[in-house]
Amino acid sequence: MAEAVLSFLDVQHRHKIPTPRWSKPWAQRLGPGIVDLNLKLYKGSILGLVGPNGAGKTTLLRMMAGILPLQTGSVMQRIGNEEWTRVADLRTLVGHMPEQVRWQGRTTVRNILLELGDMRGTQTNRIDALLNLVGLQQRQDEQLDNLSQGMRQRLSIAAALLGSPKVLLLDEPFNGLDPVAAQAFTELIQRLANKGVSIVISSHMVAQLGGFIDRIGLLHRGQLLDEGPLEDVETRLGLNGRYMISGTGKVDLNLRLKGIDLERIEETTNEDGWSLTFRGDSQEVLQALLSNDVVLSSWSPLAPDLVEWLCAATGMDVRDISLEVASSAFLPMRTKEMGEDE
Repeated sequence: MAEAVLSFLDVQHRHKIPTPRWSKPWAQRLGPGIVDLNLKLYKGSILGLVGPNGAGKTTLLRMMAGILPLQTGSVMQRIGNEEWTRVADLRTLVGHMPEQVRWQGRTTVRNILLELGDMRGTQTNRIDALLNLVGLQQRQDEQLDNLSQGMRQRLSIAAALLGSPKVLLLDEPFNGLDPVAAQAFTELIQRLANKGVSIVISSHMVAQLGGFIDRIGLLHRGQLLDEGPLEDVETRLGLNGRYMISGTGKVDLNLRLKGIDLERIEETTNEDGWSLTFRGDSQEVLQALLSNDVVLSSWSPLAPDLVEWLCAATGMDVRDISLEVASSAFLPMRTKEMGEDE
């Protein structure tokens, strides 16, 4: 198993919201945020942190980057086989790429990195190496105003890597990227992971992360509902082993699949053909249909989407899973002890 780099133990940060009263016009209470979260980050591992808008993903990344203070909990670091030690300053270990960085002005790509590097004590040869790593070496003299969205994202990740961090946090890095740029950015992230960097990617698009993340974390209402290798989380939530198969013509699936042990999740029939979503032995189902001369048009494993992940993890109905931005009245799912101003 990969070496654990950082461990976040019962960490919390809840934003304060005003609750004025006649006797206390400046009173506040704790509102949205992260509550009692436990998470380990592993060397060279890519963690996909997913959840709906307002789940607390950006707040969590800012906590992990040392931008927002921990109200409770602690962060521990382990190097090799040494004992776990408390981290005094996360900013020395973590690089953070915010969701949107407005790179503007007439200064060049290389000059802005040199200016930022001066603040971190980064050597010039390190700047040149980063430009090469993120694919901006040929664009180093380009003015910031002339950069495409893909190049701006590459510049952002180069800036986040200035301090040679052990952990890299990426907040919605695929926003605004076309498919070609997104693929190039994915390859860059994988190269960084291969170099041993622990990477956390925040996203509300599960499908966009499929195929290259090693682990997934489900965040909802400020709490980490489940986390681990993708296959393990799917199994725990009962979302594994699902397939979708479709074909043309009129087919009596009850007759063709008689005697086969499978769970039928959804079945549709229309003028164009039929489709079946099921859990079971896919090879047995395929063989049974093909041996009965059933014409198939598609077959594929069925990956869960974000709503399915959250419904399975929370036990809530799809109608209760809101994809809207949380309001200021939002509170975490678990009941917490309230202070006098809550």
